Amino acid sequence: MKYLNKLVEIVLEILVCGMVLGCVWQVFTRFILHDPSKYTEELLRYMLIWVTFMGVPYAYGQDRHLSINIFMNKNTKKNDALVKLFVDAFVVALCVLVMIVGGVMVTGNAAGQLSAAMQLPMEVYYVCVPISGVLMVIYGIDKIVKHINDYRLESKKDKDSEVKVKPEFKKAV
Repeated sequence: MKYLNKLVEIVLEILVCGMVLGCVWQVFTRFILHDPSKYTEELLRYMLIWVTFMGVPYAYGQDRHLSINIFMNKNTKKNDALVKLFVDAFVVALCVLVMIVGGVMVTGNAAGQLSAAMQLPMEVYYVCVPISGVLMVIYGIDKIVKHINDYRLESKKDKDSEVKVKPEFKKAV
């Protein structure tokens, strides 16, 4: 996971730096040269889409994604691990169905189309959806494995504490 995190970080850094440079170039050509660049607006729009779709799995993998903790921290650690397990299993299933399957369909439907200004194949823009879905599934499976291990650890702690709680009987003298 460490290498995947680093790779996604590098991609995000390159995209954000490219967006900053593109924005500066657009402002320079528009207000200084009075001849706005034709390509930067489209490039920035699609780079923002890529940043968003690469940032979502990265944030999810780092546990920094938006979440609603209604059921969390109100139960035992064992039950919290179980709730997290079900939530992440649902996220993985949703990513497979919507982002991977749907993203492949959308990318396939874009075949043969070119972007307006840059004349790049539209597949380049849409392929970020299934890539993001695959990354979400990888991070989700990693989280599911961690939740299963946490659940097993808490179950073992419960069993160990039950053994220690058994009352000891004193011999009558």
